Amino acid sequence: MGWGVILKLLIKSLSILAWPSFTLICPLYGSIRAMKSDSHSKNQQCLSFWVLFSLFMIVESALGKLLYWLPLWPYAKGVKTVLLVLPYFGGASYTYKHFIKPYVSDNIFIRMWNMVPIQRNTCFVFTELHRFLDVSNREIANIEIEEMEKFSIYQLRSYAGYDSTESSYIGPTKAKEVQKEWSCALCQISTTSERCLEIHLQGKKHKSREKELKVELLVTKSTYQLSSTAKRTDGMDFLKNLNQIADLLNPVSKSIRWCRWIKPDFGWIKLNTDGSINRENAGFGGLLRNPRGYPICAFASKAPLGDIFLVELWAIWRGLVLALGLGVKVIWVESDSMSAVKTINKEQSCCPKADTCLKSIWALLEQFEKFQVSHSWRETNRAADHLAKMFTLRNDVVLWPTQFPSSLWKIIRDDAKGKEYRRGRHLIG
Repeated sequence: MGWGVILKLLIKSLSILAWPSFTLICPLYGSIRAMKSDSHSKNQQCLSFWVLFSLFMIVESALGKLLYWLPLWPYAKGVKTVLLVLPYFGGASYTYKHFIKPYVSDNIFIRMWNMVPIQRNTCFVFTELHRFLDVSNREIANIEIEEMEKFSIYQLRSYAGYDSTESSYIGPTKAKEVQKEWSCALCQISTTSERCLEIHLQGKKHKSREKELKVELLVTKSTYQLSSTAKRTDGMDFLKNLNQIADLLNPVSKSIRWCRWIKPDFGWIKLNTDGSINRENAGFGGLLRNPRGYPICAFASKAPLGDIFLVELWAIWRGLVLALGLGVKVIWVESDSMSAVKTINKEQSCCPKADTCLKSIWALLEQFEKFQVSHSWRETNRAADHLAKMFTLRNDVVLWPTQFPSSLWKIIRDDAKGKEYRRGRHLIG
């Protein structure tokens, strides 16, 4: 008798998880929190859940009569939703990544949309150029014609011979701007076909290189943990005591520094790059700008999860490959990674795992007539940081100014106007 009562209570409690208590309200609440957090990974998880939710509703509407023959179906649906939502949509992200994404290609949806018999002059037509999404701003903005007229695009007159005279600055062009080369920073290769890049990424050489990178990272991590465990407590206490002394000697423990993005000299092109790593994704990006601060083009690429130092180097390598492809002869490279800049300038030694990438970067720099590599503060490298965190469906994307989202355009305008950014700095720590 006691087990029967317990079973009845359990069934009644499961009814709380059925529609619409958790199946709709809980995901909506989680989505609102994800949007407020402005987190790239949480936004991705939220989108993954709603994709699965839509697919699930389609299946349920098609097989509704059959499914409702099962007595526990409403409860199973509620439990499934909770497992997908908690914690922080983690279940949905895992399910989409391992069970849905491998079998779904965006080319299918593009072709299906373009086959719909509607008037194309009044509706959007999806093409290969629309395969990127700015998650941080959750929009893809088409730059208005009036806005584009305010920013004349710097174009290189010819790829063979670069003329660093005033005639090199021309207005907007109607020529079709398309990506002509794709690169894999991990393997240090470039190709003129995106299909070739996809084949390479699935090939044995690339997979082997990824495994080698994972092994190197595991060895480095374990060595660091063993060497730092004994000294961690004493080091933290020592730093804490120093900070306390500094606070006593100087009540103002912070100083405010103002910095701004510096335009390159006439005849130079400036390349800003940055790398980004979080728990689930890694990427890098950068953009080329002329002496007036106007953009030439930008890039955003995916990267394997690993060492941030390597990702920063990959970003510089990718930017140099892009600049040489455009015919740039004089370049100023700027990164907010001090260690990457010092290593490239041979001011400090490098670790063995970065040796191959560094040799490639040095070889690329030698192909320019003039070059310099310098460090920039993070606050003045916001455009590259924006691109490094941009979510892309493809592995390597080159963006032209007409494809920039509005949030990126705002940063570029601020930099071109010489906006000063506030940088807080601790005296110690």
